[in-house]
This record gives sequence, C-alpha cells and structure tokens, in this order.
Amino acid sequence: MFDSLKRLSLGIGLIALASGILLYSDRRSRNRIQQRLNQRAVAEKQFRVALVEHASQPALEDGTRGVTEALAARGYAEGGRLLLRRYNAEGDWAIANSIAKDVVGGTYDLIITISTPSLQTVANANKFGSKTPHVFGLVSDPYSAGVGINPTNHLDHPPYLAGYGTMQPVADAFKMARQLRPELRTVGLAWNPTESNSQAQTRLARVVCAELGITLLEANAENTIGVAEAANSLTARGVEAFWLSGDVTVLTAADALIAAARRGKIPVFTVIPPMAKKGALFDLGANYYEIGKATGNLAADVLDGRSPAEIPVENLLVESLVVNRLALEGLKDRWQLPESVVQRASIVIDASGTHSRLAATEPLRIPAGRNFQTGPKPGAAIKPPARKVRVDFIEYLDTPNVEVARQGVFDAFQTSGWQKGVHFDLRLRNAQGDVATLSSMVDAAVTDDTELIITSTTPALQVALRRGRGKPLVFTLVANPSVVGAGKSDTDHLPFVTGSYVEAPFKEALEALKACVPNIKRIGTLYVPGEVNSVYYRDQLLAAAKKVNLELETVGVSATGDVPDAALALCGRGIDVFCQLSDNLTGASFTSIGQAAKKARVPLMGFANGQARRGAFMTLSCDFYDNGVASGRLAMRVLSGESPAQIPFEAVTKLQFVINLAAAAELGITVPDRLVKKADEVIR
Repeated sequence: MFDSLKRLSLGIGLIALASGILLYSDRRSRNRIQQRLNQRAVAEKQFRVALVEHASQPALEDGTRGVTEALAARGYAEGGRLLLRRYNAEGDWAIANSIAKDVVGGTYDLIITISTPSLQTVANANKFGSKTPHVFGLVSDPYSAGVGINPTNHLDHPPYLAGYGTMQPVADAFKMARQLRPELRTVGLAWNPTESNSQAQTRLARVVCAELGITLLEANAENTIGVAEAANSLTARGVEAFWLSGDVTVLTAADALIAAARRGKIPVFTVIPPMAKKGALFDLGANYYEIGKATGNLAADVLDGRSPAEIPVENLLVESLVVNRLALEGLKDRWQLPESVVQRASIVIDASGTHSRLAATEPLRIPAGRNFQTGPKPGAAIKPPARKVRVDFIEYLDTPNVEVARQGVFDAFQTSGWQKGVHFDLRLRNAQGDVATLSSMVDAAVTDDTELIITSTTPALQVALRRGRGKPLVFTLVANPSVVGAGKSDTDHLPFVTGSYVEAPFKEALEALKACVPNIKRIGTLYVPGEVNSVYYRDQLLAAAKKVNLELETVGVSATGDVPDAALALCGRGIDVFCQLSDNLTGASFTSIGQAAKKARVPLMGFANGQARRGAFMTLSCDFYDNGVASGRLAMRVLSGESPAQIPFEAVTKLQFVINLAAAAELGITVPDRLVKKADEVIR
C-alpha cells in the first residue's frame, strides 16, 4: 500500500514537472510571439508628425526639404509610415503662438521645428502642454533661445527636446568682405531686435567689426514692411555695404533690402544662402539642405525609439560659399573677387551662368508634381548638328517661374541627346531685374557672334528684339509676343524669331474662385506699369472679371520695395479676394504679398505654380515647365537649320491647378470636392 502511494506521488510529481516545463516553454514561445507582434506593430504604425516653419523663405525651405527627404530615406515617407502636417506662421508671431498651442495638444508623436522663432514658440508651449518629443533645426543659437538648453552642458535640456544649433560664420563673413574691399569702413545692418537669433548674430557682428575697425550702422525693422524703410535709411547714412544676417524678418523681405542696395550702388553680403542668387555679392553660411537632412535623421532616431534626453544639443555647420560676379557691376566703390575666394566657392554666378563645383551632390530642384525618374517626354528626339553651336540664354530676373521654365529648356536638350560642351556651348546670363544690364547682355551676345539667343520673360524678349540685330531668337515665359512687336499672329511674325508663350487662364480661375467664395464682389491685384506683360495681364483680368460681374481694383508698383505697402493698401480697399496676376516684379516679391493678405485676412489667389506654398489658397496657371520644354525644342529646330520664319509661335495650354486646403481652412473657405478632385496637387 505504501509503495503504491509512493509510486502514485512520484507519478504526479513527474507529471507536474513535465507540465511546468511545457508551460515554461509555451510561455517563452508566447513571449517571442508577442515580441514579434510588438515589433510588427511598431514597424506598421503610422506616426503623426507636425512640421512647423516660421516663414516662407529659401533657406528655411531648403532645410525643410532636407528634413522630409532624410525621413523618407529612413523609412518615414509622407503618406506611408508618416502622417505629416505642415504649419507655417508666415512671420506672424500671433499665428506662430497659435500653431504652437495646437501642435503641443497631445495629438502628435513628434514635433519638428525649423528656425529659432518656431523653436521658441513650440518649446515654450510644450512646457505646459503634453511635452511631446520635439526635434529642432536651422537655429542659430539654441543656448540663448530661452528654452532651457545649458550652454556649457549640452545634455542639460528638457528631456523631450533635441536638435542642432547652426551658428553662422559671422566673423568670417566680415573678414571676407574686408578681403574684397580692404578700404571697407562702414556696413549697414537691418535687423529685428525681438528675434533672439538675430540678437546673437548682431552681438558677434559688433565684436568683429570693432576688431576690424568697421563701423556697424544699425536700423531696426520689427516687421517685413519696415525692412525697406530701414534699408533706405542706412543707404542715406552712407554705408558702403549691407550685411544680411540670419534675421527671419529681414530675410523674408530680402528683395526689398537688395533693391535698396542696388539703388544705392552698394553690395550686400550675407551668412544665409541662397541670397547671392537674388543679387547679393556673396553668401558665406551653412548648407541648409544638409542641415535639414541631419535634423531629419535625428527625428528618425527619435521615431525609432531613441530618447531625446540622451541627445546632446551640438552646433552643426556644413559651410557653403556662393559668389556672384554679376553683383560687382555698377557699384560706386571698388570691390573685387580674388581668385582664392572664387576657388573656395561651391557655387559661382557669372555672365555665363550658375556654376556648381558640387554638381554631383547638389540637390536638384524639381517642379512639384513632375516625375523625373522616367524623365520628361517632350516628343521625338531632334538630331544634334554636326558641329558645336553657340547659344546665349538671357533672363531678366531670377524668379521661381524663370527657374522652372529654364529647367524645361535644359531637359528638352538633354532628352534629345544634346550635350552641353559637346553639341553646344551655352552662356546663361541673368540681368537681376536691371534693364541696362539686360541691354548689355544682348549686346555682348551679338558681339560674341552667338548663333541663337534664347530669352526668358517679356522684358528680355523686348530688349533682344530691339538690340539683337536680327540674330535668330527663341523666347519662353512670355505673356503675348504680339504686344511687344514680335509678330501679328502665331504664323505672321518677324522672320528671325519664334518661341512658346503662356496665356493666363483668368476665365477658368475666376469660375473656380466663385465656386469657393460664392458671394465675391470685388477682386484686386498689383501690377507693374513698366512691364508690358503686366499691363497686358491686367487688361485680360479686367475683361474676364467683367464677364462674371466682378469689380477689379488695381494698384501699380514700380519696385520690389513698394510691394509690401502697396499690398496692404490694396487689402484696405474692400476687396474680397486678392487675385495676384503673374509678372516679374510681383513674382519675385510674392511672399510679402502673401504676408499682407494674411495680415488683412483677405484670401489670396495666384497664377503661378508654387505660390500655393507661399500664401495663396489656390493657384491656376499654365505649366511653365512645359513652356520651357516647348521653347527648348523650337531652339533645337532652329539650331538644326530650320528658319524661324517658318516656325509658328506655340501657345502652351496645359494648366496646373493647385489647392492649399490648410490656407483655405484658416480663412473659413470650403473648397468644393469637385475642385479638389480636379487639382493636380492638394496641400493639406
């Protein structure tokens, strides 16, 4: 009996042990399965991320592009694992604070900010909000921004905050200015004292100027409208040059400052690329695209699970030097660009074009909505001539529309197998808005015995018609070639000229506008009396408005410095919608138009692709890229031996329709679904 009980007890124990082993093994298996499920859930999770900018200006936009491309490369592509919402205060601090309160409300997994003001507004709101993980970039001096970052212990910062500082090489910029003009004694600075980044750079500038024996004359500009006034006052005080710092307010109105410098015949030097492309003598600063990529990779680290508390806030500077030889022309004092400076530059702008020494790594600016992986399809290839030919490409002003059309021309040549330096030599010239310079460029092309002149914009075509001495001529980005005397019709025209042109789709645009704003009565636009194309577009807009029972209010402007005040004045005339037609001057100053419309809470509509990201809630325009492609193909036909007299002018009819639903929502505008479905691009 005892042995039986003992055997029974032993059997039960063995069963229990076996059961325990099985349960333990099963538990480990369940743990592994759960771990894999958790990993899969993390991998499949769609992260909600807010991307906040303070204003629309090139350096910040380059940084933002770097951020999004780096995130995509790390597996966080927009629309895939990343649900990205973009915010832009367009320089308005009240809106910036409102955005900050919105994004720290706890609905986002991560906040990314670009610029010092965006860092400050979001970080300060986050103290009292959800303490959402926050990564920042393109900030001059985060240690003095008042957001709790220790300047000596870079790991001492709010545990949810991480990012990079990028202090611009202020001292080196002034030393380079002295190298270009050894006699330099006075430099003017317009700046906004409410920006901590601007305060930090101004302090550095005062120190280096004292060391170099340079007098720094300062003028305050607390908003973009005050920039032109500050610049004009400094010019009147006799400064020999302007220094443009990383001040966001002044950068947003950089066109007005550069225009004031041009009138005063003095140069501008900056620490913020790409202002040299707008007319500054040189930019010595950071490559903000690369800084943006570093910021995007840091954001991806945080999304991958890295704690911001473990990340030190360090200073990161990827240097970029851009020099503009054209800015030396017409200066009242003697400035020079030593060869040592030119050799140091990553980009050199001269009469023959823009030359990049980093062409293999420099990011290509691609027009929105176009797929370059398969390349443009402009039609059958045109065989290159047997010998190398000479071409001069002449532009009036550097604007987004001009850049897109230029890319179209270049791509037309490339896709037909025409190689620069092999089949043709091309000299790219840009007058930076100066008609006298434009005339000298046409004269130089004729003197150099060019075989073809390609002009971009109506003013460039006008001058080439007048001074080109009958050289073969192809135009692009022109409103109507007939109004400048190129011909009576598409087939009846001067024997040495042909090209493609873009009519503005005012009829279709106003129909779409009335669908969005049904009670609209009055619209308004700025125009340039000195630009034939601008006057033509104004008359076309007036005729289209009358047909749909709308009144048109207009204000004329003659310089970029006039645009901010004129835009505010137009908003004050009781218009329901600001319908800004497309011309060279207002196109270069569209950001200030957007700011004026936003301040007055007047809806803004544009007629150029890209303006929906610069303040407009809707744009309808001809495709300027296709315009360039068409003109490029016409140019190849002429260079291959066809007579321009036998080639009709071509009208580009393809339209680009873009809607910014975020901008519309801010103004209480509901865009009908049928229009949203028709849009080529929808910004949400």
